[in-house]
Amino acid sequence: MNEGKILAGLDAGHVNTKVVIIRGEEILGYCTTPSGFDVVASAQAALNEALDKARIPRSELAGIVATGIFRDMIYEVPTLNVTKTVPEYVADAKGALLLNKNSRTVIDIGGNISKAIRYDQNGDVLDVINNDKCADGLGIFYTTVARALGLSEQELSELALKSTKDTSITIHCAASAESEVVGLLCEGMEVADVANAALKFIAERVAAMCTYMPLAKEVAVAGGLAKSEALVQHLSSLMKQDVSALDIPEYVGARGAVRTGYEG
Repeated sequence: MNEGKILAGLDAGHVNTKVVIIRGEEILGYCTTPSGFDVVASAQAALNEALDKARIPRSELAGIVATGIFRDMIYEVPTLNVTKTVPEYVADAKGALLLNKNSRTVIDIGGNISKAIRYDQNGDVLDVINNDKCADGLGIFYTTVARALGLSEQELSELALKSTKDTSITIHCAASAESEVVGLLCEGMEVADVANAALKFIAERVAAMCTYMPLAKEVAVAGGLAKSEALVQHLSSLMKQDVSALDIPEYVGARGAVRTGYEG
């Protein structure tokens, strides 16, 4: 294992494409771009910007390890020259263990798909569970609600922490829950309470998924939604155990992909 070499981790997801440039365990640069309708262009743009931020020329990259739902699509692109691909659940497990040596389960709440992965002390996957169809698009739902309220995602989370009323969204399907959020606003409910209800709804769908697989402690949370303190609090309460967000949680998969590159 030569951890002096510089590797790029590229996580090509449904909603966003993330790239991180790493030497050993040191992050040199990172970037996120919307995946859009041209995943290859998005991957190239994210890689170039991450390299610029790291002030590393492309010639110094020893390899690119790709993960994410579109990993095979970008693997076939000669201009990217991806060295290796790994499944998302493998990258998540390796990345979570790298960031929290005591973790044995990671819950990845992505833009479209959520999953929970249990792994051993080496980060080798033991079990995986994905969300059901009705819980697809939780991250997209989160972004949509924030925009509907005229807020950033961070502002939505901060506002939810100020809520004084425990309100639930009764619809179980993420695709239909947006209409209920609008309905709550039309009824005159405080924006903070609506924000809290939306984040509680996401946490309920994720917690329901986790009942289908035994979770080994410690439990970590990855994905862009893990940046929401309110969401993590709801998840911990619903699951009746401590869960903690990982550092720069949206890049856990990309960092884990790099880890597999160092391991061979």
